[in-house]
Amino acid sequence: MNIRIAIALASMVGPAVQAAEPPAKAAATAAPTATQAPRAPLKLGIGDVRKYMMPNEYRAALNVPDADKTTVIVQGERPVGPLQSELPQPVGLGAIYSLFRHPTTAWRLFVPDTSAYAPQPGPPDVVPPREFRWGP
Repeated sequence: MNIRIAIALASMVGPAVQAAEPPAKAAATAAPTATQAPRAPLKLGIGDVRKYMMPNEYRAALNVPDADKTTVIVQGERPVGPLQSELPQPVGLGAIYSLFRHPTTAWRLFVPDTSAYAPQPGPPDVVPPREFRWGP
């Protein structure tokens, strides 16, 4: 193989391999093996409710006309991932590869990358600023 072709191929494949995400651990998604004991199902019942509530609270909860006794509402937040436009742009030969791989976002290669100049979160100022006073 010609050495120039090998160098060109290595320089084009290298950034793509570095940009690829590492594979997920297979042990986390695999079924339990013979060495692992199968887990017991979760017990979501609370038992006798009267142990946790006063009798007047229990009667009030049962007699509420608008209460939907079969509905459970769980509220939570899912962290939002970074937007594609906020990710750093590749440089060098990786930029050429990205140009052909993602032609709809190729315009980002021709504008300045503002994410490189964004202020990075750091430790807070521990020492307060000095006060200026006239006289004692």
